[in-house]
Amino acid sequence: MTPRARLANDQGFTLVEFMIAALLMSFVLGGSVMLAMQMQHTYSTQLDNAALEQEARYALDWIARDLRSATSDGYYQLTDDTTLFIDPNGGGDPDDSIRVLADISPSDGLIENGEDITIELDPATRTITRYDAFADETEEMTDGIFTDLQFTFLDSTRTVTADWEDVSYVLVQVTAESRAWDNNLGERPRSTLSTEVRLRTRP
Repeated sequence: MTPRARLANDQGFTLVEFMIAALLMSFVLGGSVMLAMQMQHTYSTQLDNAALEQEARYALDWIARDLRSATSDGYYQLTDDTTLFIDPNGGGDPDDSIRVLADISPSDGLIENGEDITIELDPATRTITRYDAFADETEEMTDGIFTDLQFTFLDSTRTVTADWEDVSYVLVQVTAESRAWDNNLGERPRSTLSTEVRLRTRP
């Protein structure tokens, strides 16, 4: 085979072949990038949902701790109509706040720090607050991600009641909303959790 014949057979890519290869490569790379972005978004969403649920569980835990001791009065120093207040903030929603008195730390016949507590949602800051009347201090107990707080008051048969004297259980529900927008959902992800709390001193 002559040198000229070898050169004729050793042709490289044509411009059309090169363009097709580049186009195919861009499709493969583009698909890989999109897959990586979707995986990252899914991972971020899962982390965000887990954080929302964790914050909601934390809120339910401390609210339940305060509610369990409501109406405790070992020395009978509290008048019956002051041990449990339904809707103490008197807002448009009658079930978004509660005030509990309990002679517990220690039980000594006096209402002291941590024994006269009001729990409510502050819609301006989207936090759940805990007001201690003895210390005259309001503490934001959560991050500013809560859109709803609901107390449902139940009697000993778990029937809804508006009479504080009949309340034996309190169903607490909270809704937390992410600060991040989810394009797939078209909204901010939310997490709604609830727990039922039995008042220790009630049947």
